[in-house]
Amino acid sequence: MNIDRIGFWSAILSLIFAIGYAVAQLLSWVNVLQHPHELCWLFLPSLFLAPAFLVLMVCLHYAAADQEKIWTAIAMSFGVIYCAFATMNYFTQLTVIVPALERGAINETYPLAFKQGTFMFAIDCLGYFFMSLSTLFAAFAFREKHKSLYTWMLINGLLILIFIAAYFNPFFYFIGSVWIVTFSLSMIYAAKLFHNNS
Repeated sequence: MNIDRIGFWSAILSLIFAIGYAVAQLLSWVNVLQHPHELCWLFLPSLFLAPAFLVLMVCLHYAAADQEKIWTAIAMSFGVIYCAFATMNYFTQLTVIVPALERGAINETYPLAFKQGTFMFAIDCLGYFFMSLSTLFAAFAFREKHKSLYTWMLINGLLILIFIAAYFNPFFYFIGSVWIVTFSLSMIYAAKLFHNNS
């Protein structure tokens, strides 16, 4: 069935792009990737993660039982907002800001530069707020028959509180790194659901 095939691969791609971001972030923290070049490695997988995640939410909507589709419909709506914010942010960074930083045409004080306390950082935090909200609502559609998917999507959804705090205090941005665990497990169990259905 197309839904199961598309759902499975969108979950796998979401997992791959999330891990790609996590690896780049780790390499950035230990200074293997230098600024501003590391931004390309951070933003590129994040750019592709957004549409893959949105496709997954659509597939989960069609996979949910009819009486539970209200939850996945809400999840899709929040997924659209996340995808819009993320693609706007990362595409702008990759095509405009990072090349300008590398040429020395702008510096970190440029209004659209990505760093703590800037407009684009706020958009990023807001985007991941809506991604977490999306998984939070999607979780309830699977609480009866798919407990592992429900559990990890619910936990990932509860990270919304951290993403709000992260804008005001960078300490919470590091705490938010637990996202790679909760999100990855959510994607693994989503892929398993579609694999079993097929």
